[in-house]
Amino acid sequence: MKVAYLAVIMIVALSMVALAVSPTAVAPVKQSVVSGVAHPTGRVGGETIASATVIAGLPFSDAGNTCVAIDDYDEVCPYTGSTSPDLVYSFAPGVDVIVDVFLCMSMYDTKVYVYEDVHTPGAPYACVDDASACGDFNTYMYQSWITELTLYAGHTYYIVVDGYGGDCGDYVLDMYEVEECVVECPPGAVLEGEVDCYPNYVDDYNGGLNSNPNVFSYLDCAQNLIVCGTTGVYDFNGLSYRDTDWYILPITEGATITIGVEAEVGALFGFVDLSTGYLLEYTTTPSCTYSTVTHVYADAADAAFVVLPDSWDPGYVCGSDYYLTIDGCPIVAVEESSWGSIKALYR
Repeated sequence: MKVAYLAVIMIVALSMVALAVSPTAVAPVKQSVVSGVAHPTGRVGGETIASATVIAGLPFSDAGNTCVAIDDYDEVCPYTGSTSPDLVYSFAPGVDVIVDVFLCMSMYDTKVYVYEDVHTPGAPYACVDDASACGDFNTYMYQSWITELTLYAGHTYYIVVDGYGGDCGDYVLDMYEVEECVVECPPGAVLEGEVDCYPNYVDDYNGGLNSNPNVFSYLDCAQNLIVCGTTGVYDFNGLSYRDTDWYILPITEGATITIGVEAEVGALFGFVDLSTGYLLEYTTTPSCTYSTVTHVYADAADAAFVVLPDSWDPGYVCGSDYYLTIDGCPIVAVEESSWGSIKALYR
C-alpha cells in the first residue's frame, strides 16, 4: 500500500517560492504570509484528545474556527515554531479504509496531523502542513491535505486541526473515502535503477544538484522515452528529505520537449536550468493523475528535468512508484546509402 511526503541547493523564505524556484530536497524555512486572524465563529472540534468530537461516519464535513481554542499539540511536518491553537476530532473505523483529510477550503495557514490510539508527540501517524495539491498558494493560503491515509479497524484516530506559527481562523474539514492509488509501469519502459530511499539515505545515484558530486540519470533520444522510477520522503537526522530524481537528455537541435508524470504520491516535476538550479517550467499533479509540462529549447542543449514529491509529507513512503514520459526529442536523420556503397566500405 502506497500512502499519498541531500544537500540543499537553496533555502528560500517561503515554501511556495522553494517549490516554484528550486527543487530542493530538504524542507525550506517557512515564514507565514497570513496577516491577521478571522473572527471566532464558534468551536466545533474538541479541545483535546480526551474531549475530541466524534466522526460517526464517512463522508464527513465540518466547519469551525480555531481562534477560540488553546495550543494543546504540535507536530513538525516539516516546519518548526508553531504556537497555533488546535481542535481535535476522533474516528474509529469499523473496517479498514483509505481516506483523504482535506483542509484546502480553510481561511488561514493550516496544519493537520493524525495520531493512532494515543498522543505520540514527535511521531504522528500522519502530518501535513502545506499541500501544493490544494492549488495556487496565493489562493489557498498554505492549506493542508493528507491524501490516501490508511485507517485500520480496531483503532481510534485523532485528527488535529492546527496552524502554522500563531495563525488561527475559519477552517473546513472534509474526510472521505478514496481508492488506493497504484501506478503500473508501462511495457517497454526504461527502469530508473535507483534503490528505494530509507532513513538517513544518501542519494549518490541521481540526486542531481542536491548531491555532491552532482549525479544524474542520462537518457537518449534513441530510447523508448518512458522511465519508471520510485520516490518518497524520508528522515535524515531529524529532518524531512525528498528523493529527487534528476534526468539529462542531450538534444542535438532546437526542440519542444514535453514531459509527463503519473505517481503514487503527489508529484512536482519540471525543467531545470542547471546553471542556477531554478525550475524553468514546472507543474504539480495529485497522486494517480497524469499531467504534462512543456519547455521550448531554441538550440541544442542538455535538457534537464527533475521528478520529486510535491511536499515533505511523511506519508509519502519511499518506494512510491511513478512513470515519466518524454515527447518531442529530435531524432538524428540517417543518410540513406545504396547496397553498392555499403559493400564498397568492406573492399
